[in-house]
Amino acid sequence: MVTTLLGYVFFLIAAYALLIIGVDVHTAEQLQQIIPVALRSYIHIPGFVFVMFGIMASMFISYNFRDMISGIKALYFVFIGNKIDFSVYLESIKDIAQYTNTHDVESLEEYANQIKYPFLRDGLLLLVNGYKKDEVREILNARIENEMQREQGDVNFFKSCVAYAPGWGMLGTTIGLIQMFSAKIDAASGFGPILNGLAVAFTTTLYGLFFMNFVFQPIVDKIKQRTEEEVLMKSMIVDGLCMIREKKHPIYIQDKLSSFMPGKRSLSLPKVAQLST
Repeated sequence: MVTTLLGYVFFLIAAYALLIIGVDVHTAEQLQQIIPVALRSYIHIPGFVFVMFGIMASMFISYNFRDMISGIKALYFVFIGNKIDFSVYLESIKDIAQYTNTHDVESLEEYANQIKYPFLRDGLLLLVNGYKKDEVREILNARIENEMQREQGDVNFFKSCVAYAPGWGMLGTTIGLIQMFSAKIDAASGFGPILNGLAVAFTTTLYGLFFMNFVFQPIVDKIKQRTEEEVLMKSMIVDGLCMIREKKHPIYIQDKLSSFMPGKRSLSLPKVAQLST
């Protein structure tokens, strides 16, 4: 309810910016003086405010605070923590396997509680608590699936932004064309109102496309890429813990899990040397 009301407030701000401030030629020209000369042809402040607050209005009406906070938190993985180091977790699993070769896995409880990555910590605690291999795999795979669904919510959040951005740009274009065709030409204002309406029409489309292609769609792709990498890493951890339960040799575990490591793709096939006969 609160987010819906805030959405309508943002809509009123967007409407006021374009329909009240944007239609006043004198005010629009004063605002343009703030912008560097080289960018004045591309920046129309009321139009930019209209598109930006319009997108915010649609998002606040469509989503609740929990979904929006989750989406904002996902930006951390886009701009900061977007790299997963598989080798760190592979070495950790190998060390655990070496330890369990000579010790009972139940003695790892204190070590497990010190692990910072929750998925590995909780998976190791399943072994400590005596779960069988199939039970460990079933529990952890269910967790992976549930976490994927939650992260898909973040993807859907920014996909909505991708969908709303061009729509608000086209709405601004329509308003600009209406202002242009309804403007009256007189000796005092000249062609100013017509040119101002034309500026609104073109710049709002520009901002809608900019937000869609340069801001929101790359965020969607980054989150999807991060999710796929994290699922692959968690699958590696599941396989490693299951092999530890089976008391597989550490070298065997390392060799099998190495297939999960991202490698560089060769651009050409290497030649194979001929065997001498």
